[in-house]
Formats: sequence, C-alpha cells, structure tokens
Amino acid sequence: MKKFLSTLAAAVLCVACLVSCGDSSSNADSSSKAASSSASVAESSSAADSSSEADSSNAEDSSKAEESSNADSSSANDAKSQAELTIDVSDINANYDMLEKGLQSEEFVPKNGKIIEGESVEITDGMTAFQLLTKVCESKNIKVESKNTDYGMYVSGINNVSEGSCGKASGWMFKVNGKDPGVGADACKLQAGDKVEFFYICDYNKYYANQTTTEATTQAAA
Repeated sequence: MKKFLSTLAAAVLCVACLVSCGDSSSNADSSSKAASSSASVAESSSAADSSSEADSSNAEDSSKAEESSNADSSSANDAKSQAELTIDVSDINANYDMLEKGLQSEEFVPKNGKIIEGESVEITDGMTAFQLLTKVCESKNIKVESKNTDYGMYVSGINNVSEGSCGKASGWMFKVNGKDPGVGADACKLQAGDKVEFFYICDYNKYYANQTTTEATTQAAA
C-alpha cells in the first residue's frame, strides 16, 4: 500500500511539473512574440520617419530648383529687355586740329574717343534710339541738342559738340547693330539686345565716299 501511494505521489508530481513547464514555455513564446511585435513596430516607425525625411528633403530640393529656375528666367528676361548705347567721337581725335579751340578738352572729347561706351539700359516697348540717347544723357548730365527735319528728328549736338564743330561738313550720325537704320533717331524703334551708336563725323562727304567704296567691294566679293 505504501509503495502504491508513493508511486501515485510521484506521478502527480510529474504531471504538475509538466504543466508548469508548459506554462513557462507558453509565457516564453508570448514574451518572444511581444518582443518581435515591438521590434516590428519600431522598424515601421523608423521606416516612416526615414520616408518623411526623404519627402521633406525632396520637397526642399524641388523648392530650391524652382527658385533657381525662376531666378534664371528673371535674369534671362532682364537681359532681353536691355539695349546698349555708345557715343563715339574718335573721328574728332583723328582730326583734332579742325576742332573748335573751345572744345579741345577731355571734358568734351575724351582721348579714348568714347563719351559713353557700351552703356546697358533697360528699354520699354516702342522705345526709340532718340529716347534711349536722351534717357542716358539726362542721367549723366550730358547735353543733347536736336531739331526736327524733313527726315525726322536730327541730333545736332551731344556734350556741346555740335554740327560744324569740326569742319563745315561735320556732324552726328547713328547706327543700330552696325547698320544705318534708314530713318530718323525718333522713328527708329529698338528691340531687346540692340546696340545703338551715335558717332561724330568730321567730313560727311568723305564718310559716304568710303561707305560707297566698302559696299561696292562687298558686292564684288559676293
């Protein structure tokens, strides 16, 4: 009888041990699953943060690219709305002895032959060569004289140097992009990027003779 009871007690103890081990294993599995779930949540959160940072970085790059594009566009538009003015008196320097004594000064005729050289000016739609000249000269306190003729507005004097100041056949002329526009300065409408030059000639006859010779030579070469 004692032997039976002892065997029964050992069996009960074994069952209890198995149950206890099962619970411990279950708890361990649950704990492992919970840890795994926590790690997954952390990874998801990290991925979301990385995605958010990437989106923010892309948005910032896009904004900078747009600003750069706008700046380039603005710069391009500014460049397109400019014209250039030069006032040349180099022919006077080549015939300086013919110039009126009162004008033989750098104040009126600079030694480099340029009263204004390559001055970039913003132009408005419909602005003429004459308006460009007066706008620049007013800003620099340079006197401009003009008069109406049958051919339009004629610029008769710039910086106190007038027609006849350097010989009987002397005076002012102008060209746009190196060519005679064929109209008066007040009728010559400018385009963006135009280069306007007012220049003084000491002898119209000699100038036109040279122009004719140059044109004939060009045509013959063609």
